[in-house]
Amino acid sequence: MAHLPAVRAARAEHIPDDRLPAASAVQVVSLVRPEFLIEIEAFAVLPA
Repeated sequence: MAHLPAVRAARAEHIPDDRLPAASAVQVVSLVRPEFLIEIEAFAVLPA
């Protein structure tokens, strides 16, 4: 979870404090490729 502070700083740069989305962090042994540092999952809602 060493990269978590950098992720939080980048998010804070682009998203105002009053609009922060829900977020979760899960530590895993490795991702699909060794050079990957983080995985980001996102959901979007399109207006009907």
